[in-house]
Amino acid sequence: MRAPVFPASALAGEDGMAEIWERRVERLEALRDIDALIVDLSRAFDAGPSAEMLRPLFTEDAVFRVDRYGVLSGGDAIAEGVAGNAEQGFRWTLHYLVSPKVTLDPAYERADVEFMLWEVATSASGRAYWIGGRYVADVRKMAGGWRFGALELRADLISHYPDGWRDKPEALGDA
Repeated sequence: MRAPVFPASALAGEDGMAEIWERRVERLEALRDIDALIVDLSRAFDAGPSAEMLRPLFTEDAVFRVDRYGVLSGGDAIAEGVAGNAEQGFRWTLHYLVSPKVTLDPAYERADVEFMLWEVATSASGRAYWIGGRYVADVRKMAGGWRFGALELRADLISHYPDGWRDKPEALGDA
């Protein structure tokens, strides 16, 4: 595929085209950075969860509502609360955070975000669970990157899987 060819006038700024292109690039960068924030959230959840990885993802005044199960307020409390949940809630998780829908404000300084959750998890009691739903978030552009100002899990499914998880088979033919 060939790279697009733009008229010299568009690149030179005639008729305000340079400003239009600059805004479009700024918008695309914001969208990409928000996607990366969502990926970082899933990796932090699945790394223990890791308070060290979670903390930089939230603003100082962030609020995290976990369906009907509780609310954590403040970036430090969110990081420590989620990490501490491994002892009483879920000790192992594999998050798939997919299909983000991002609505940026005109200044590209904040956005409303929704993304879907599909998760397999093991509770502190050792029981296996399927979890599905969606997250609704408010994200803000801060020095150093985008951060969650508000995050809410709206779980549609938290279902025990009685067969539990098994090790991978030695060969795919044994699956």
